[in-house]
Amino acid sequence: MMTLLGTAGVLFAVIRSRSSAPPRSGASSANEHQRLPENALRVLFAELSLDEEITLLCRLSPEMAEWMNLLAEDEVDEAMRRAEAVHAATPGSRAATCFLMRARFAMGDNQGAAQVAQAYFSAVGISEIESLLQTWHHLRAMNVFPDKETARQVVGVIVELNDFEKGGPAIPITLSAHLDGSSVLHRGRRRVPAGPDSRRPVHEATMRLVAAASDVDRPPPTARSTKPVEGLLMRFTLLSPGGPSVVELDIAQVKGNEDHPLFQLLLLTMDLVMKKQADLAA
Repeated sequence: MMTLLGTAGVLFAVIRSRSSAPPRSGASSANEHQRLPENALRVLFAELSLDEEITLLCRLSPEMAEWMNLLAEDEVDEAMRRAEAVHAATPGSRAATCFLMRARFAMGDNQGAAQVAQAYFSAVGISEIESLLQTWHHLRAMNVFPDKETARQVVGVIVELNDFEKGGPAIPITLSAHLDGSSVLHRGRRRVPAGPDSRRPVHEATMRLVAAASDVDRPPPTARSTKPVEGLLMRFTLLSPGGPSVVELDIAQVKGNEDHPLFQLLLLTMDLVMKKQADLAA
């Protein structure tokens, strides 16, 4: 891959590469030039509040909706009994985990909330990266922090850059890659491909990118940048239980410079973008 992508011309060709399947409508094409809305980015970066996630789960989980209805009817003990029964039988239940964490926080029992979360982590491992990150976001908001080793583990990376088409406006690119091999690519607001991507080359390229991101020297966790990237700037947000760390590079300065500490990260990003945009039938 170093030979394949090691020149500036190929790098920019990858940036300009398009999905082989063209947008199906003018509206879809227009969506490519629009940045993902902030609420979608907050989901992607695992930044929902616990109450927001519970509201979302109420639409997805009949159990969560049932427990919340019991609370509304002042049947607190029954709601807790049912949620605890589900959690005891299935500690990997996202609905039970969020419900019981919220209940513990409401009682000022941060340690109890952390115990519920730990049972969840033990049950799912790294198979639910988005939920793992979201859970640590909730815990940090309540001043519950991971140990030093856990805090430093990079389990995902989100890359933001621009695709410049000849004669047209920039297309914002948002790439999400997780340690479990899952990935999502958005060209503007259009997801490419539209559904889940289980192709082995994509899975392997995703894991290589996250592994490389883990080796990058990075600043301490901080709030992610909400400012859109401009020009040839590329922003990497490294996701870990300790919080996001932001690293940026200028493609024009890094391209072709194999000695640059972020050169490999640039190559692996372009490789994954190219694979995500490749014809699904290929």
